[in-house]
Amino acid sequence: MQREMELEIGDRINDLVVNGPAPATTGFTELDPAVYTDPERHAQEMAAIGGSPVAALASSELAAPGDFVTTTLAGVPVIVTRDRSGDVHAMRNVCAHRGATVETRASGSARIFSCGFHAWSYDLDGSLRSVSDPSLFSTEPCTQGLRTLGCEERHGIIWVTPDADAESRPIADWLGPEVDRMFTELGLGEMVHFAATEYDLGCNWKLLTDGFMEIYHLKYLHRDSIAPYFPANMTTIGDFGDHFGGWLPKNRFLKELAERPREQWEVLRHLTGAFILVPGTVVQWQAGHVELFSLRPHPTDPTRTIARLTMMVPADRIDETELWQRNWERVCVTIPDEDFAAAVEVQANIDAGAVDTLRIGANEHGIARHIEAVTRVSVARREPALS
Repeated sequence: MQREMELEIGDRINDLVVNGPAPATTGFTELDPAVYTDPERHAQEMAAIGGSPVAALASSELAAPGDFVTTTLAGVPVIVTRDRSGDVHAMRNVCAHRGATVETRASGSARIFSCGFHAWSYDLDGSLRSVSDPSLFSTEPCTQGLRTLGCEERHGIIWVTPDADAESRPIADWLGPEVDRMFTELGLGEMVHFAATEYDLGCNWKLLTDGFMEIYHLKYLHRDSIAPYFPANMTTIGDFGDHFGGWLPKNRFLKELAERPREQWEVLRHLTGAFILVPGTVVQWQAGHVELFSLRPHPTDPTRTIARLTMMVPADRIDETELWQRNWERVCVTIPDEDFAAAVEVQANIDAGAVDTLRIGANEHGIARHIEAVTRVSVARREPALS
């Protein structure tokens, strides 16, 4: 199935080479910089993020029963666990007694979680295990455990819905049939964690996704790093419901298209793919590995974002440590020193009041479409469904 999907992607690239890109449906447009600073808009987006699946971590980061990770998603302190049966759970990292933090470690292994304030303890699924001096509370025993959150393991990723009151959607439904099929057939679920890091960035989270929505910047911003490997302005990026995604061929693949028959194309080896999952997750395919970006906006400050970057590699090749370490070091230069730095620079100029408008060209139309999708999701989250 993977080979069929590879060739299907190769056909799209070949069509792009033969016929050229589809005519632009929009030309030059202007974007109000307030989309990156407005507090009211940011609050609406945070509600949308809280009510949507967030890529919390790679499944393999919880390799064994009892493993846990603590993090913050959409401003909510969260514990993600793997229980004794191997199932994953997510819950607020907040004691049901008086709101203290239950688990202060970033990660580890545990049989139970015990709050350091008054020693209330909880099982790996968040259920209440014991209360110190229970007679102090009433004749009825306390039963309230940690507030559970929507949590599902799919495609090698643990997805968490941070808003405890939100209705959790199956990840396959949220991704949509095309993206879910692609992730399945390309073997995303067979990838495992190699390395991860976080960046605390002084910019709006959408400025970080903007770089994945256009390749106009490629030969300029990345001229000394990755630009020599790619043709200019050639990508298959398109819409997948509220999400976006597409493939960028390397020069080497264009050579293959010209010189080798279809059945000999080495498609994934010579492509980069990026899938922007609204709101706030990016899955980027590279030669042999995947980069998972989980963008975590500050809950109240539109101009701050935590970007968690995880590199995932095929489970059956995890021992190729030197190769993956080289790739990881390259990623940790190109992305933060070039893409992230540019986003922070733009934000600083907007914050200084020096940007009256942002001009979006026909080959950057994905930026405006992404912002429209974020707005759509935010409005849908704010407005109750009609019965």
